[in-house]
Amino acid sequence: MNYRKRLKKLLLSLTMETLLPRVESIKLVIWDLDETFWHGTLSEEGVIPIPENIELVKQLSERGIINSIVSKNNFETAKEKLQELGIWDYFVFPAIDWSPKGILIRNIIENCQLRSPNVLFLDDNHSNLEEARFYNPKIKAHFPDFIPQMLANEALAGKVDSNLSRLKQYKILEKKHDAKKSFNDNLDFLKSSGIEIELIHKLESHKDRIHELLQRTNQLNFTKIRLDLDEVQALINSPMHKSALVKVKDNFGDYGIIGFYSLDSIKNSLDHFVFSCRILNLGIPQFIYAKLGFPDLKVVPDVAEELDRSTPDWIDERNVSDPSMPSAAQTPAKKELPLLFRGPCDYKQTLFYLQNSGFDIMQETNYVTENIPSYPTHTNTLIDAIRLTTAQKKRILAVKDIPFFDKHYYDTSALETNAEYIVMALETDYHQHLYRHKDSDIKLALGKREGVLTEAANHPSLVHYFKERGAAHLGTKALVNFSINFTHIGLISPEEFYQNLCTIRTLIPAYKKLILINAPTPPPGHEQRYEIMNQMVDDFIENNENTQLVDLRKLTNTTIFSDNGSKNFNRKTYLEIASLLLEQLPDASNESVSKNISPFLVFKNEIRMRYLVTKSFLRKNVWMKIKRFNLLLALELYLEDGLAEIILSCKFIIF
Repeated sequence: MNYRKRLKKLLLSLTMETLLPRVESIKLVIWDLDETFWHGTLSEEGVIPIPENIELVKQLSERGIINSIVSKNNFETAKEKLQELGIWDYFVFPAIDWSPKGILIRNIIENCQLRSPNVLFLDDNHSNLEEARFYNPKIKAHFPDFIPQMLANEALAGKVDSNLSRLKQYKILEKKHDAKKSFNDNLDFLKSSGIEIELIHKLESHKDRIHELLQRTNQLNFTKIRLDLDEVQALINSPMHKSALVKVKDNFGDYGIIGFYSLDSIKNSLDHFVFSCRILNLGIPQFIYAKLGFPDLKVVPDVAEELDRSTPDWIDERNVSDPSMPSAAQTPAKKELPLLFRGPCDYKQTLFYLQNSGFDIMQETNYVTENIPSYPTHTNTLIDAIRLTTAQKKRILAVKDIPFFDKHYYDTSALETNAEYIVMALETDYHQHLYRHKDSDIKLALGKREGVLTEAANHPSLVHYFKERGAAHLGTKALVNFSINFTHIGLISPEEFYQNLCTIRTLIPAYKKLILINAPTPPPGHEQRYEIMNQMVDDFIENNENTQLVDLRKLTNTTIFSDNGSKNFNRKTYLEIASLLLEQLPDASNESVSKNISPFLVFKNEIRMRYLVTKSFLRKNVWMKIKRFNLLLALELYLEDGLAEIILSCKFIIF
């Protein structure tokens, strides 16, 4: 009997949990002004402030809830009045003009990267409320008589944010949005960016930076000739070479020393022409190439930018800086909040835009090994880097001439770093192929889109690819040997991808925030694959705590890629991605998250992760049937209590 009572109690709790509607938290409050925020009409008889509303906006901001305005008024007149009341700076993306309010509200929600159910609109006009609901389904729209109830409403509880960090983040987002919206294309944006270069010819104190550029860069390394430190010293001392380092800055910040060239003055040919991918699509290589008079240059593929005979007119040259002064790249300002980024190196341009936002950014990106790029940013690679034993890793490293692989493949500080924010760009999983080592069953994610390594038909083109890049040791023999030792698996399945994300969330300490960047517009022919993979990311975000999404499907640029034929984004897009990422990050002036997490909480989080993985797997086929069975059993058990009639009167979605 006791067992029956306990079972009935459990089933009741499960049933009622399903029946109770979920309360959507309000993240944005949009105010009408006339007869809502204040008494009166601004354009007619004037207005009388409502002190309680002014204080309410401030209190909402201290709960991390953002405020905006949609009002049919003159913008400057309304702004002046709100400044007079000392409240103007508490609003973001204010829309004050004579346009239809429903559309203005929709634009604000999109700019804030929010959903309609998380937005409250206040207006005294019934037609405006209905218009808001028409253009923004599921928005909460109320008359001003709802205002006195707001602070006590569960949906407006928010979170303590006394430093107004959330408001500050949206102010930065607003500023960058304003910087972009005036330009019709990427060229206009570049011309407005105030790009300036400086050339440094006294190189003795910078030979370490030259060595780093030559060894580590690949996307904008046009000759791909690697030098050791002694060879760099000899090049600096060579009287037949004209060499210089390149510094760049623009209106968004100082990129530091990002490029190097060395011109053989006798042959009028460039022996070295290399730039950091931080300045990809700024036009810097083209500007330097034109400045040098278009000398001979043997380009070793692949490079992310093509050169021609044009001269960019949006770049200015400054006087040579004092070579004794350290560059911004060499002396980064001390940051308060450590952040680890894993993903393709072209995202360094996005990270650059965060340099003044208070983050010390560590990067784990693709790199160059023996002139061949290695892409160790697959989710499978990260899991193996953490889980494989030293002996297992040595076993793989003992296999000779594995393409796109070297001893640094498993390097990661995802667990050891003090970074409390882990950002992962996931697109590598969408297109990188997996190979299984036959002796150990260990999987390697290798290459990019160069072709399947184990297919003999691809070997001639692969050998040509390696030879062009100065990696002749990776010939036919190496590929045959690889085919003997490895089996091609193909792309990771969406289900395995989802499982990998869950595993990573479990491996990374619970207090660390995991921020994922999905993939935008896919290459032609891959639309279905990208859509499914993005859906897996959506499901993972929904089912896991302390995990956020930077959704590249929300990019507003009509053209997000550069116009040089590469797969890289243009500059406006990198800036927009930075804005999306900034939304998921705290204000750096806040205290960092406490690391003193008890072992019990860590264990509890792991149990929850396993539960959510199982639930996701069962959801589409079994979960709804289990819920239906629970409900029917509860009806049978509680029929004598009259609960059946109550439940049957509810709209139960799963039937």
